[in-house]
Amino acid sequence: MESAQQRPPAKLTDRFLAFLVDFVPFYAGFVGSLYVLVVKLAKLPPTPQTLGRQLLLWTALWLLYQALGNASGATVGKRLFGLRVEGLDGGRLGLGRSVVRAGAYLLSLPLNLGFLWSLVHPDSRTWHDLLAGSRVVEARPKSQGEALLAAVLSVVVLAGLVAFPLWSAFARPTPHDLDAVRKAEEGLRILSAVQEAHKAEHGRYTSKLADLATASGDVGAFKTAMGELFDPDGFVIETGGGGYVIRGRARDRRRTGVEVSGP
Repeated sequence: MESAQQRPPAKLTDRFLAFLVDFVPFYAGFVGSLYVLVVKLAKLPPTPQTLGRQLLLWTALWLLYQALGNASGATVGKRLFGLRVEGLDGGRLGLGRSVVRAGAYLLSLPLNLGFLWSLVHPDSRTWHDLLAGSRVVEARPKSQGEALLAAVLSVVVLAGLVAFPLWSAFARPTPHDLDAVRKAEEGLRILSAVQEAHKAEHGRYTSKLADLATASGDVGAFKTAMGELFDPDGFVIETGGGGYVIRGRARDRRRTGVEVSGP
């Protein structure tokens, strides 16, 4: 059986997954409490002060949880991934060093620099480990399959955490995008009404935009609106079989396709 000094340092992938297991419930509690108290029940005002107080409360609860986990040898996440927090002598940290280690998380979290330090430290210790005189080790031997699974899972989760902000920043529809699509759809409904007016006068639907401009009653305003609502490329009017289809692209960043048909 391995002695405490021989236990291998915990892998960063395992520590990352354990951290998420421990962190996510508190983050969910923070977001959930804001929703319930501010939105659902309207017990608290939607102000920066409310946000700050809730953030302080849930951060304090998370740090308390971390301190208790350190003192007991492992948090729930660390136990789940077979990890153990111990002193450099292999023993328990004790309450004082457990509190120091929990509080020092706040130094390691910005840009995750304190965690990344374990990649270059010979004993894989983070900043909060160095400050508390602690180390995180594998509490039990792990098979190659377990290690590989944890590595793959951590890469997948990390990729998701990186991809979501990028999607939110560059691909997720903004209020401007949504408004552009809404206006384009409204424009198609107006074009549909103009198409019906053209048929009422000429007895048929038209596939020519110029005919619809004339039927609108104000060619200049019609052209201006078309330029504001639709991308000039990809605008199509098709007729046949006693009906019509009008397709266009909204002026959002993705040039979202919109369509109306009739009758």
